[in-house]
Amino acid sequence: MQQKHCRMWRAMLLTLLLPVCLLLNGCGDSQQKLPVDQVTILQGDSQCALPGEPFEKTLRVEVLGPVQKSAFGGKGSREPLAGEKLRFEPSPHSDLTIEPAEATTDVSGCVDVKVTAGKRTGDQYIDIIPASAPSRRIQARFISGIRISGSGLQGTAGETLAEPLKVKLVREDGTPASGVPIYFNATASPDGRNSGSVSPGMAVTDESGEATAELRTGSKTGAYHYDIEVADPGSGYYVRGLPVRALGLNLSSVVITVLGGLALFIFGMKLMSDGLQKIAGDKMKRILHFFASNGVVAVLAGTAVTAVIQSSSATTVMVIGFINAGLLNLTQGIGIIFGANIGTTITAQVISFDLGGLAMPAIFIGLLVMMLSKRNSVRGWGETIFGFGMLFFGMGIMSDELKILGDFPSFKEFFATFDCTPDGNSFMPFGAVLAAIAIGTLMTFVIQSSSAAMGIVLALAAGGLISFYTAVPLLLGTNIGTTITAFLASLAANRPAKQAALAHFLFNAIGTGIMLVLFYVPWGSRNMPIFLYFINIITPGDVFAVIPQNVERHIAMAHTLFNVLNVMLLLPFIGLFARICNFFIPIRQNEEVVTTRLEPRLLDTPSIALEQAVFAIRGMVKKSWLMVDEALNQHFMKLNYTPEDCERLDKLENSIDAQQREVTDYLVQITRRELSLPQSELVPLLMHCTNDAERIADHTANIMQLAQRLVRTDKKLSEQGRKDLKKIWSLLDELAKDVVEALGSVDNEKVRIALKNEKKINRLTAQYEEEHIERLRRGNCNLAHSVIYIEMLGELEKLGDHLSNIAERTPEIQTHYIELN
Repeated sequence: MQQKHCRMWRAMLLTLLLPVCLLLNGCGDSQQKLPVDQVTILQGDSQCALPGEPFEKTLRVEVLGPVQKSAFGGKGSREPLAGEKLRFEPSPHSDLTIEPAEATTDVSGCVDVKVTAGKRTGDQYIDIIPASAPSRRIQARFISGIRISGSGLQGTAGETLAEPLKVKLVREDGTPASGVPIYFNATASPDGRNSGSVSPGMAVTDESGEATAELRTGSKTGAYHYDIEVADPGSGYYVRGLPVRALGLNLSSVVITVLGGLALFIFGMKLMSDGLQKIAGDKMKRILHFFASNGVVAVLAGTAVTAVIQSSSATTVMVIGFINAGLLNLTQGIGIIFGANIGTTITAQVISFDLGGLAMPAIFIGLLVMMLSKRNSVRGWGETIFGFGMLFFGMGIMSDELKILGDFPSFKEFFATFDCTPDGNSFMPFGAVLAAIAIGTLMTFVIQSSSAAMGIVLALAAGGLISFYTAVPLLLGTNIGTTITAFLASLAANRPAKQAALAHFLFNAIGTGIMLVLFYVPWGSRNMPIFLYFINIITPGDVFAVIPQNVERHIAMAHTLFNVLNVMLLLPFIGLFARICNFFIPIRQNEEVVTTRLEPRLLDTPSIALEQAVFAIRGMVKKSWLMVDEALNQHFMKLNYTPEDCERLDKLENSIDAQQREVTDYLVQITRRELSLPQSELVPLLMHCTNDAERIADHTANIMQLAQRLVRTDKKLSEQGRKDLKKIWSLLDELAKDVVEALGSVDNEKVRIALKNEKKINRLTAQYEEEHIERLRRGNCNLAHSVIYIEMLGELEKLGDHLSNIAERTPEIQTHYIELN
């Protein structure tokens, strides 16, 4: 059988890999060459340099083809064109030196050339001409004879930058251009009110050809833009608007905004999850219990439930609760946990789409539905729509703020410490990869939500603070970090539940280890990691372009595919997983696994929690009846008991009292959840049954007291009295067994028989009491024995009443049970 399953899984893997291989083969160098459609300057435009000096940055140009529609839909993207020849020609009256004057684009569609200033000052231009499409030519601007320092510096928002802006002018002969007026002007600011300022507005160069100005930013975080112009009719020195900028950072505002956006994101996710649960009903969670018959079905159940409740942590905690309550075994639990890892990727998939424009309409519509609707399911739709809007609203706030921070050198330097982007054709730096995984793990551990951590990763990538290379190790860390929730939930649970938490960790850790290996398996002409290369193939846009395209979708696809492939790879070894967990957390051969019927983690699934309460009451009735049986048949009838027996029964009665308090408290906690009408009606019925089950145990002490009184008379009951009690007891015992069985089923026949027996008991009790009084009149019975006999009849009748009370409520309990299922 095991070999058959292995062959099945090998066939599935080959089926999956076949189209992958075909797709990869179809993306090689054999595809038709695309025409040049767009030429873009990525860096180096509008630079300044003194005569004879090289410009600081190389001129980088990107060549792209026409927009290609993806097989997966969307707007499509432009492919970078490798091997495209470009000519770089200085415009007339320009003496710039270009090295090389002709270059060919690399695999990323880019080319870099060095530009050096000549003797001429002022604006100069370079024509960039694609050899195969001269009509797509563009121009790059360079300014000779001027040097600017202090542009792009970072300071505290609302304050003057620590370093002034310095402008140095020289003439064509290399001498300082003194006495030349330079005009400074603030042009734009993040708040749109042009709140930046420059002082002075006009300065004249000194003998060294320098002029300085103080730049002041506004109170808002972001880039403040300024303009420099040189106009000296006397010397003929002209430079039109030359842009510079200063960066102002309001750290407290940034922290508050990002955390506020994160809070709204988490709140929206929670609200959307709650709404989906109301729509789907409590039965969605019951899938985990009833559809975990084998590994594949368990994976599908875990995927479906996690996709609905939007939290793998919540699913794994429920699994821990089910195992601790004895509702699932370890193998079933592991299968569900595997599926939960796939289901949790739905969140990243949803937020990776550009749906921010729907946030405000969704918030308005969702709030309107919530306010106007009284039906629980309709309110669930309102909460889902409102949560959807809040999720994207919070995501938008985070992304917008982090995009601004992407320009700040200090933040770039921080994120560069764990940047996993390869240097040239080398591999991803191993130390940075491990650091990114550790950061993702710690981030998820602190937030206690892998979905929220993924939202942060997507926001960082959208802001340009991290690359796709860095985002994938971070998401691997979020997968490991989310296992801490199950670990904490299992601390107070039994050993199988602890084993399930360990399986969750091992699954994600093994998958991360496999992915680490794949990071260093190069593929394609650009020697990219094979897994990342495949993600780039199946996702619209080129994430490895100089300006990455569609990076959020690539991250979401990497998250989903990693977990899907991990499940496909490890699912055939689910039995081995269980054995490994048993090795690290062993259950000894004779060790009894303790299950907790009233499992607190099941309270969020009221239908199952109510079932557990019914089973607990059933157990109370069985235990109470065994105590009564021992007290009557072993001690009262045979007058065979010791003080130790009394003490033991007394302890058992105290345990029943404690169990009554536990069940009652559990039912009270259930009422604090959002319940359907059948669920809310079931709670008081179960409370009454709990009280009756406890009172049955109370009669044990009464029977033992009667036995002690009988011993003190030094005589037994008459033979007729003993026969009467045994006959009533046989009916009572049958009544108790029928009640216990009826509580665990939906069979009303047992209830009918139980109630019929209870009526017989009442008739026989009255009949035997009259007959005994008659015997007492005739002097056939001892007076002391008569009192004990009549009191015992009363005890048996009361026991029948308690059992009949439970029996009378059982049909209604069964009706609600059917409605719950």
